[in-house]
Amino acid sequence: MDTAVATYNGWSNRETWLAHLWLTSDEQSYSLLRETARKGDVFERAEFLEELLREQLNDEAAEANMWCDLLNTAFNRINWLEVAEHI
Repeated sequence: MDTAVATYNGWSNRETWLAHLWLTSDEQSYSLLRETARKGDVFERAEFLEELLREQLNDEAAEANMWCDLLNTAFNRINWLEVAEHI
């Protein structure tokens, strides 16, 4: 299988799909997306969203352990530009 063209439910990967799914599934996340939608172009929206959520991740997963490393790895695989394009 050519991983360069592999997708997950139409998204570039499972992590991106999951991020979008969770960000569109509750009122608090919806408010965040509305705030994000007010930011400049799609690149600025993607950067804003990634930075804001990275801060939250760093606050929640501040320890150095296997679980935090796995969370950070998954977070780094998210295609934030793709998420921002769907806002």
